Amino acid sequence: SSSAGLRSPMRRKADGARSEENNSEAFCGTEELTSEFDEEEIESMGRRNQEVVTMVSRQQATVEIVWPARNEAAFQRGKKVLKTLECDALSFTADDLVHLTLEIFLELGLPQRLNIPIEKMQRFILGVRDRMLDNPYHNWTHIFDVTQTVYSLGVENKVLPTLTDMECFALFVSAMCHDLEHPGVNNLFLIKSRSSLATLYNETSILEKHHSFRAFELMLHSNIDLLSGLSPEEYSGFREMVMSIILATDMARHAEYMRRLQALTTPPDEQGEAASDPPPEPDSLFYMEILIKCADTSNVLKPFDVARKWAMRVTDEFFLQGDMERANGMDVTATCDRTTQSRVALQKGFIDKVIGPYYKQVALFLPAMATIVSQIEVNRACWDRYNDNMLVEELGNSYLPELPGLLNQEPMNLRVVTWNIAAVNNNPFEYWITHQSREYARLMHDVQVFIDNPENKDFEVCSIISEEMVAELRAELEASACDFAGLDEWEHRWNTEYKHRLAVKEFLKDKAIGSKRLISMPDRITNTINSEGRIFMRPSVISMFEANMGSVDKWWKMWLDFMFHSEVHTLDRLCPGVYNCMAPVQMIQPIKNSKYPAISVEEEAISIPLQVLALAIFDGVLVHILNTVAPQTWQPIKQSLCQAFNQNKGQEVISILNRSYHDADVIFIQEAAAGFVDSAKAGLGKHYMVLRPYLLDGYRNQNSIILARKSRFVEGSTIDVTEHVCRLAGGGKWTAPGDLCVMAMKGVDGSRYLLASFHGDTNGLATVPVLKALDEAVNCSYKDHILIFGLDANTHKNHTPTTQGVQEFHTKFTKMGFSSCWGASPTLKTWTTRNARTYLQPQLQKAVGMADAARKGDVNLKDWIIVYTHQLIAKNSERDNTGARRFDEDMVFPTLTFPSDHAIVSTLLTRAHNPDEPPEDGQTLLPGQ
Repeated sequence: SSSAGLRSPMRRKADGARSEENNSEAFCGTEELTSEFDEEEIESMGRRNQEVVTMVSRQQATVEIVWPARNEAAFQRGKKVLKTLECDALSFTADDLVHLTLEIFLELGLPQRLNIPIEKMQRFILGVRDRMLDNPYHNWTHIFDVTQTVYSLGVENKVLPTLTDMECFALFVSAMCHDLEHPGVNNLFLIKSRSSLATLYNETSILEKHHSFRAFELMLHSNIDLLSGLSPEEYSGFREMVMSIILATDMARHAEYMRRLQALTTPPDEQGEAASDPPPEPDSLFYMEILIKCADTSNVLKPFDVARKWAMRVTDEFFLQGDMERANGMDVTATCDRTTQSRVALQKGFIDKVIGPYYKQVALFLPAMATIVSQIEVNRACWDRYNDNMLVEELGNSYLPELPGLLNQEPMNLRVVTWNIAAVNNNPFEYWITHQSREYARLMHDVQVFIDNPENKDFEVCSIISEEMVAELRAELEASACDFAGLDEWEHRWNTEYKHRLAVKEFLKDKAIGSKRLISMPDRITNTINSEGRIFMRPSVISMFEANMGSVDKWWKMWLDFMFHSEVHTLDRLCPGVYNCMAPVQMIQPIKNSKYPAISVEEEAISIPLQVLALAIFDGVLVHILNTVAPQTWQPIKQSLCQAFNQNKGQEVISILNRSYHDADVIFIQEAAAGFVDSAKAGLGKHYMVLRPYLLDGYRNQNSIILARKSRFVEGSTIDVTEHVCRLAGGGKWTAPGDLCVMAMKGVDGSRYLLASFHGDTNGLATVPVLKALDEAVNCSYKDHILIFGLDANTHKNHTPTTQGVQEFHTKFTKMGFSSCWGASPTLKTWTTRNARTYLQPQLQKAVGMADAARKGDVNLKDWIIVYTHQLIAKNSERDNTGARRFDEDMVFPTLTFPSDHAIVSTLLTRAHNPDEPPEDGQTLLPGQ
């Protein structure tokens, strides 16, 4: 395997499509950046970016590490057997395994010798743990089991002392990441289901390549930064080793390793004609690959009491895949068919035909394995005395001991919550908010007055963007790697079209500029850039940038440096594993006349430098206006908004859910940032399974997830059916990665559930197609499942050909056999959004005055909980826009303590006793009616 490439703005122009709707996310750290530059270039870049790095670092949220307390008795019990195959990973808690994993690295002395701070190791271990899904087999416990087994086998076979520190580190990092974020299905399933991952990785070693990608994404994350101490050369070698070791776990390559082992262990005179060329001498990488292959299939090497528990789990996962294949109309994989397969027979066949012959070859290659391999024969004899009934009878109850209600026939009543947690994403001033400070109201009022009626306060653009600034801007454009053409024409347009415009009346309020997207388009791309966990924010009034912008001169220097000299790392969506290193200006895309006819063909030719100019004017004008109307207060007010809606938003959401919705059984979340998944696991994971679609959206950060209470649903029973439903909804026509999350799972009452979380497009047109897809999935594939659907439907007061109306949506889903938490006659009296845009945003035509914010803003019923009428009844539905299970009818939100522009919706779901009788109007209690 080869390490991923890096495209640098200093070596070549950036390429690859970029979505105009999305901010950019990068997955490559500074180590990979420096690998293609010599020391002089690195030093030069460091000097040039020193101010920007200092400036940006203030914008990064600090993620507090929560290292669990150590259970000393469990730790000492595990430590005694760390170097043996007697260690039973399943007998420890997840927190116990965290401490034991760190102990392996400490006993090896790797953090000390490689100068890796212990805190970074802790963050890395927790990052792996929190990214593992709740599968029966491929979970955090399996990760530890493989890592510990590599340690045991490496010691027993005296392989570890032969490795360099860097090789040893690569081996154990690979062990920890070899199944990172495993979805619980195999490569064949991903191919048969036409998964986007199969397409991305060309249907070869799909999962293994993805585990490798996720591993480096995690290690390079700015909150972990595990590899910061490696030189470019060390990083390149380390990356290649890790990728090769993880790829060795692909069972599709099993025959390849068998052939090489046979060639290495069979005398030349016994090899026949096939041995014309002697096999290459095994190097350290081959030894590491053999170790991890052994560890990954080591259940058969463990004492039988341990081996049978793993056998139960792995066949559970096989059978769940088979269930999903059957539900999706696929051919059921033979080993995954619970209707024809025996768990015990699968174990016997695996030993006899696959892993037994492999270990015999390994024992010839590593003689110390001979005594270990004898345990396989013991276990094989034990399986002869077993059958499936015995296995399930002995392990069935102990498999999930924390669920005393398992298979209780009494149907569950479920408290269900849905909440779109999005609001202010990048612009802290975008929406009117309820703010406790009078200074906020005064600031926003004065800005509105200034823009509505500038009169003699208006000023020419050139009084803010001077000729000197335009000359600097042109010099930067000319020096850029993009080789912008038409700069003479660009300067001509500055002199004839923009220079003498009145800044408010003729620039900010110019509808033509809005129609051409000359400000809104580059703002979307450059406002906030996530570069592998490190956040870059454009110096602007309308970003979360917090450095001092007390004058236009201060602002301009930072703005120019940001646009042309910040180096961000962006994943190339067209080339998996390839990263682009570029300045923000290089991320801006041309505006096409064919898509936006307002822009002329001549303007299209220079549309990138034209966008840069328009954005500079816009940002400079806003800086001037705010420093004019509120020079002392606007920046402190902005900082309070940034803290509420950016830095502390995730923790505030979790705090509200813990404080006010601790009794919820299911919580549907929409428009969550990808990083919120980890925060939710840390803050809510004790009581909830945090379920996410396998493919998250890290670009728009608009993800739907599901929290399912562990005491009400069976851990390990989850099947991610998101992609199946997305295909039924037309593939990518109506949904993008992260929009939808659909999970099939079992409840402790013995019922099967289909839980779905979704946020629709702005106009709500995707909602009905997705609901129809869910209905088709249930009727064709999941007939015995109870559907619960929490969503932001983006429904509006009035229905038009381009906007989904509330009443029309209700009529459509009622005809399909559904009902909702809002009863038989939903109205706008139960609105769940009330927000309005301010004057501090690029599209002034959407602005609403302060006096009209509550009346003319977005006041709509958008959030729903939908169920089949014959399955469930919704009772006691409530709205909450305070975070305290209370709804204020007169309040605009978000607020500083309620960081969303959507109300929380909750309801109690009970079983429908009469399947033919629809819910009565009085069964749903609506606040404010």
